[in-house]
Amino acid sequence: MKTFATEAEFRQAVMEGVDGIGTQLTQHKTAVATLLEDHKRLDADTKKSFDDLRKAMNDSTLAAAALSKINAQLRQEAVSAGMDPLQKLISDPRKRGIINLVSRQLMNDDGAYNQQITAIGKAIGEDTSPGSTLIIAQLFKEIYDTLAEYGAWSKLGVRRVGTKVTNFPVKTARVTAGWLTTEASPIPDSTSEAGGTIILTVLPNAVLLNVSKQLIEDAEFDVSQIVMTDFQEAWNLGLDTAAFVGTGAGGAVDGNFTGLFNGATAVSAAQGNTTVEAMSYNDFLKVLESVAPIVLTRKPRWFMHPQMLARALAIRDNNGRPIFLGALDAPSYGAIGTILGYPVEPVFVAPNTNGAGKQVATFGDVNTQVVAVRDDFVFESSDHYRWNTLERSFRAYGRAATATRLANGAATLSTAAN
Repeated sequence: MKTFATEAEFRQAVMEGVDGIGTQLTQHKTAVATLLEDHKRLDADTKKSFDDLRKAMNDSTLAAAALSKINAQLRQEAVSAGMDPLQKLISDPRKRGIINLVSRQLMNDDGAYNQQITAIGKAIGEDTSPGSTLIIAQLFKEIYDTLAEYGAWSKLGVRRVGTKVTNFPVKTARVTAGWLTTEASPIPDSTSEAGGTIILTVLPNAVLLNVSKQLIEDAEFDVSQIVMTDFQEAWNLGLDTAAFVGTGAGGAVDGNFTGLFNGATAVSAAQGNTTVEAMSYNDFLKVLESVAPIVLTRKPRWFMHPQMLARALAIRDNNGRPIFLGALDAPSYGAIGTILGYPVEPVFVAPNTNGAGKQVATFGDVNTQVVAVRDDFVFESSDHYRWNTLERSFRAYGRAATATRLANGAATLSTAAN
């Protein structure tokens, strides 16, 4: 313990400590104020986009563009809030560098790339000055594309499973209770409870990617952004396809799984309503009436392709109000708006063909479609698979299964056949 010769020295030490605490509080308040200001600015941009969407309600082309912009901004808000772990990881230069370093170490069996590994290893340290003299050029981390983004399966009834085959019990009827009119009346056996079981067998969903070794040899090449993002989107696309539009057919696309659009109760629009633009308020209301009543109290959602939603923006109720309300008019966390009061979830694998007898949207309890995940992500690499080329092979796979538990837990709306 430190001692003080005089009372004056003690007072000076105390005041220095108080001043230090005051400085830290000031810095903390400044940081918080900056974060709040950034959040306000981001929210303002998003609100403006929703306002643009409202103005474009009668123009499907403008509406589709506005919806696309909103989706991008909502994704940015998720990244800013820390809800997108992959983007959060890649946006950190040091962690992105570590991924690159590990990727190169995986292929360094013969020591051919020691120089590049050493350069990156020094560059990602706390003191970057040694590495900064070795790495001259940079590869900008953002790669522009207009590709759809997947991963809506995570909004369904995801369950982690520990075995390849899992039984999911489903209850279809409850026990019944009866009044006893006299104390001597015997309690009758209840025979009304009923149910069943669905059996899910997880299957691997795999992808093989070959990357030029000449690109990997360059210390500036950003392995993490391209390879990891490609694998994530491939996995999400495979599971989205099975969980939403799987037909039960075999093969690499459906994997024998039936998705929500095909496993739910089928509902058809009124005769003559053969396009989305021709559909009416009563067609969408019919969907709500086709699910089990309890579903309406379980925070159900609409799932539909963004362009299908754009076509439906002009549909109005019997009082002339749009059935779709943007987030400004009907706030709904994580959704771009509501239809008849229930959130809308954009799904890029959802049907997007406008015509007679075509599926438009699915509405229901998210837990109706169970997604059993055994392994999220396994990542491996090899130099031997493409030995006769200057390429390195990366392999990734996940194991999952999906099924619709009860048909009346959701309903799928289609245009009229004629």
